[in-house]
Amino acid sequence: MAAGLQRRRAVVFTDAPQSHRLEYGGFLGVDSLGRQYRQPPYPHIEPAFRQTEPAFLQALQREALPR
Repeated sequence: MAAGLQRRRAVVFTDAPQSHRLEYGGFLGVDSLGRQYRQPPYPHIEPAFRQTEPAFLQALQREALPR
């Protein structure tokens, strides 16, 4: 790594138990208690990333990438 440059890293995640089910769709069928589920996906991480991607890339160019 060139002198004066710092390595930066960002990790975006959620550890909410329902996150995968909400993002990609959930259980389809009847559970052991007889409850019927048909959970469609409600994406939120991917759309949020796509919405903020241009500003994120600009910030990288302005602050983190070598000039």
